[in-house]
Amino acid sequence: MHISPDLAQRIVDIIIPVVHRNVNLMDLRGQIIASGHPHRIGTVHMGARIAIEHGETIEIFPDELARYPGALQGINMPIIQDERPIGVVGVFGDPPEVRATAQLVKMITELVLERESLQRESGATRRMREEFTQLLLMHEGDELPAAARRLARSVGFDVEPARIVALFVADAGAGATAAEGVGSLAAMPLADSEDHLRRSGTLQPGDFVGTLEKTVAVLLAAAGPPDAGLLARVHAVRRDLARRSGLVVRAGVGGQAAPGHFPASFRQARFALARAGKRLPVRAVTEEPLLADYLRDRLMAGDGGAAAQPLAARITAAFARRPALRETVAAVLTANLDASAAASALGIHRNTLAYRLRQFEEITGLAPARRFHDAVLTWVALGADPAAAPKP
Repeated sequence: MHISPDLAQRIVDIIIPVVHRNVNLMDLRGQIIASGHPHRIGTVHMGARIAIEHGETIEIFPDELARYPGALQGINMPIIQDERPIGVVGVFGDPPEVRATAQLVKMITELVLERESLQRESGATRRMREEFTQLLLMHEGDELPAAARRLARSVGFDVEPARIVALFVADAGAGATAAEGVGSLAAMPLADSEDHLRRSGTLQPGDFVGTLEKTVAVLLAAAGPPDAGLLARVHAVRRDLARRSGLVVRAGVGGQAAPGHFPASFRQARFALARAGKRLPVRAVTEEPLLADYLRDRLMAGDGGAAAQPLAARITAAFARRPALRETVAAVLTANLDASAAASALGIHRNTLAYRLRQFEEITGLAPARRFHDAVLTWVALGADPAAAPKP
């Protein structure tokens, strides 16, 4: 289990009024993450580091402080969960006087962490996270709903940073239906996977994991658009989910979005996810061919679709009259208007390609290989009518 600084500080704040001693909680690096003395948070406690390395209690006496930089006198005990250390609790004072107190503090800390671990995957907590994820990703308008802001603290979510939405979905394995595969990933206990990914650094402190529409949704804190480092983290999450579920997992990544605009990144991630497959299991909307298709889809979703419909109908008619024109137009657009490359891809002579394109121009009035704006109009209009879309 990963001990978050917020949880660690809550534990310290509960214990100090009971034992009347300063208490520190340290992570696996020996860094103080919670304390009754706030100025010490973020510093390294050498006694805690040694306690982790050796898996044993370290007692520090006043005349030994020089041996333990960053430490004060007291007792430091490893915190154990599932038979392994996950941190250290330290109690200030002369060791002979605070041994019993330190043992009590260690026991209370481990009980609180055990309860927290159980609650994280309880039905109520999971439903709350699902509700919160839905509020974040599916609201209307440019402001986070008030309900989302109220729930944010309960689920440990900082509403301020910009984030990138990554969606993960599973395909069915052998002998399972697609619905069973998708359902299995969203229903699996995510706490163990999340803890492992946080310990490895794949998930960072500002990242949030939830489920939505039978999909695992991860909101990644990001200072800019998806880069190689962020995509490497998405690949690592995908591999971990696949390993734990035994399913084939795909992922889609949206663009960066400010608070209140997470639904836009969600739509982009869903668009990319639909285009991920066995060969490319992770797709990002910022990939240029994918981005072009996404922008066309968004344009066609508005009144642009109605405006392009007559032109799309002419293109559909051209394909119906001359079926070979469909693959010809597809080849020209795929080859970035390079006629030689398009002819080579089709296995035909350039003269044959030119003849077909003249036929297309006679029917539609468009010359996509000769006029750039005609190529753009052809490509855009194809998005208005799925029946007209070329199938390269």
